[in-house]
Amino acid sequence: MARLHLTGSTHEYGDVFTYRFRPQGTLSFQPGEYGHLFFPQLLRRFAKPVREISFASAPGDDEVWFTLDHSSGSPFQEHFRSLAPGAAMQVFGIGGHLKLPEDPARPLVLVGGGIGVTPFRSILRHLRVHQPQTPVALVHAARGDYLYGDEFAAMPIAYHRIGRAELADTLAAVGDVEPPAEYLVAGSDAFISGAVEHLRNAGVPNDTIQTDTFKGLHDDATTAVAP
Repeated sequence: MARLHLTGSTHEYGDVFTYRFRPQGTLSFQPGEYGHLFFPQLLRRFAKPVREISFASAPGDDEVWFTLDHSSGSPFQEHFRSLAPGAAMQVFGIGGHLKLPEDPARPLVLVGGGIGVTPFRSILRHLRVHQPQTPVALVHAARGDYLYGDEFAAMPIAYHRIGRAELADTLAAVGDVEPPAEYLVAGSDAFISGAVEHLRNAGVPNDTIQTDTFKGLHDDATTAVAP
């Protein structure tokens, strides 16, 4: 179980914050995965004191980043928001559903809704160092605020900042490449459902589409344990 210590946080917009941690010891994960985050002090307050939150940082980065949307206002989210520099947190385990293609020459299309682009920051930072030859298009659909927008815009990728209404046409355009692309889709359940439908309508085979409901959008597991 890896231990992390908070070094600081950044208010991105609205109720969205990015938290930066220093790992104590080795933390091993793959780009696009999430950590099972555990606060020992919450063990008696919640039936499920562990939450799955996507890594925003790449393996090997000096800091470990997580971005959360606090709009649910749950006790767990509010505890995270109240953390002071130096606060400790544990990563209980690692998981994930997004995998990079084995062939680095295969085009990659990343499709994110809102802060569902968080695991894509991890992937893109990894690719920049280890697979700079991989052709990448990032389609970021949001309602006005684009998380990591300036950072993505500075990367050597095709970056599409769009509204939700433009999603179908944009996906049809960016997928017209050879060899065929691999698609990674992340966001809310509703966003993923709509994006996958657009991809299928554009003739994208099911076996080239990977999906992951973004960890960190909301927190509904708020059942407390009686002291």
